[in-house]
Amino acid sequence: MDLIIIFSLVILGMFIGFISGLLGIGGGFIIVPVLIYLFDFIGIPTDISVKMAVGTSLFVIFLTSLAGAHKHSLNKNVIWKYSLILGLFGIFGSIVGVNIVVGYLSGNLHKMLFGIFLIFVSLHILYSNFKNKNNLSIIENRNISDIKCKCKDIGVVGFLTGFLSSVFGIGGGIIIVPFLNIFLKFPIKSAIGTSLGMMIIVSFVGLLGYMFSSCPFNQNIYNIGYVSLLTGLIISPTAMIFSKYGAKIAYKTKSESLRIVLSIILMIVGIKMIV
Repeated sequence: MDLIIIFSLVILGMFIGFISGLLGIGGGFIIVPVLIYLFDFIGIPTDISVKMAVGTSLFVIFLTSLAGAHKHSLNKNVIWKYSLILGLFGIFGSIVGVNIVVGYLSGNLHKMLFGIFLIFVSLHILYSNFKNKNNLSIIENRNISDIKCKCKDIGVVGFLTGFLSSVFGIGGGIIIVPFLNIFLKFPIKSAIGTSLGMMIIVSFVGLLGYMFSSCPFNQNIYNIGYVSLLTGLIISPTAMIFSKYGAKIAYKTKSESLRIVLSIILMIVGIKMIV
């Protein structure tokens, strides 16, 4: 890799880490399209580059989730019990997702599905944000000790999150955060913190699946399976550092603003992936 690419990856890591800590979403929706472009640029075939981008994204997400969850935990925004349940059920979803991606999805179809999925989530968040404004203000004032959920409901969402996480390399936060906030009435900051706790588990299992999948070795990116160690190790250090700054700002930011920022980012990236 030349210096321009390395510098770009460092900047990407800074941005991804900040977004991860701020919104609890891992950053895979940014990492994946950028890495697809990078791997295509250096001559890796599309069917391999998309899978490589997802696997490498999960590598970065795992490390940034550790840093972000630690910071949110210090601010008492992580409900570890629910993070664990979501993560354990997410493991099974991750296994199913990895097998489908590696065995059945073509590169172009993969990108199209990813874009449609992001746009759908973006519209849902915007709709909920403005339609239920009064209810959301009540939710944000809930005490974290008053939050009670059925394990069955949490388990189903955990499975779906793990599946979509491994398919799209997104860490699951863009599903879990709005679900916990809108449907299970978590305050947005608790939803973000709990999401990061879950992503530690789900992204790690998805990462292992991509690492142990058969893929030709490419000396330009030093990959194990569909995970580029070189790319991941360039992005991760700055991402881990800046995820702590994102978490710190999230603690001080209005909840409504956090939801709007999340939805706008998802919409832009989703449209870009389809176009």
